[in-house]
Amino acid sequence: MKSFRRFIAIPLVIASVALAACTPSDGPSPRDVRRDARAQDVPILSLNASVINALGTPRVSDDFSGVSRTPYTPGIIRPGDVISVQVFEDANEGMFSVDSTSSISLGDYTVSPGGTVTLPFVGTVRVAGNSAVGAQRIISRTLSERAVDPQATVTVSLSATDNYTVQGNVAAGGTYGLTPRGETLLDALAAAGGAQGDPNQTTVTVRRGAESRSTLLASIIADPSQNIPLRPGDAVIVGGGEASFIADGALSSPGEFTFAEGALSLGQAIAKAGGLQDSRANPNAVYVFRRMPVGESFVLERPSDGERRRITNDVIFHADYSSPTGRLNASDFMLRDGDVVYVGNAPLAQFLKFFRIFENPPEVPAPPTL
Repeated sequence: MKSFRRFIAIPLVIASVALAACTPSDGPSPRDVRRDARAQDVPILSLNASVINALGTPRVSDDFSGVSRTPYTPGIIRPGDVISVQVFEDANEGMFSVDSTSSISLGDYTVSPGGTVTLPFVGTVRVAGNSAVGAQRIISRTLSERAVDPQATVTVSLSATDNYTVQGNVAAGGTYGLTPRGETLLDALAAAGGAQGDPNQTTVTVRRGAESRSTLLASIIADPSQNIPLRPGDAVIVGGGEASFIADGALSSPGEFTFAEGALSLGQAIAKAGGLQDSRANPNAVYVFRRMPVGESFVLERPSDGERRRITNDVIFHADYSSPTGRLNASDFMLRDGDVVYVGNAPLAQFLKFFRIFENPPEVPAPPTL
């Protein structure tokens, strides 16, 4: 009897393997990935600290530490303003005495981009950043070496408009005026109808002159110190959702997802796709397929011997989700636009598909009655 059962079992195993091979596949196996990568000369890099450091993947900056927090003060002289200057002295025979008067109008002057004006009898003085009263003191002090108790009056005859702009992913982008109360970043977004998108995936960039800094909207909401006051001429740019990645394979919710580039790690991407399927996923078969932009590369140094290799074109990153260290590395690896995240099946998942056939076997029609 035993030999008979063995005789029956051998063909059954062979048949089951053959049928399993005919069942639908959910994507390439780890062996397929390695074979095709070798054939196409595409490197497969295990995600570790060396690879992550070599990539230098940019993140959205964590704060606005590089942006001035000096609040807006109305009436402050700025580059582009036009000021009118008049000087006088307390003496009848002074240098400004003309026809029995000791005062003279020096005229109107446009404040240079560097914040200065050049005045007769005075020379070049810096007035930007001061109120009209402060500028009067500076000019009077400079004249004190030449005139007798000189005084100066300064008025702003033409002021650059105290505006800021909001653009990007908002309901009503445009130009808005600063008020004496001093608007902040969140005030600017509210004036523009609010940001359109998930705060955790929405970047806010402030451009102030040649300086530019970005952070996530969620960080600004959570940390009041990030809600910086705006200054005249600031440009607030709201972004997010411009990049996308594809999640495929043994994930609970595969599909295409948008994100703010520099704000989504591999770990967050897998969570966004519903996580690994418990019954199917092979935690040691998590891959990221990336097509490097033309002209872009990074240098990878092998820790064992220091050999350096420049990586260009296509590259595959492999994460071991069965390892705690692998999961930590996945949280440090930032996705880029166009990446494909793929999770392969566990070794037994394909084989088990065969046995599901017998849970609901197809009905076999009875032979015709003769």
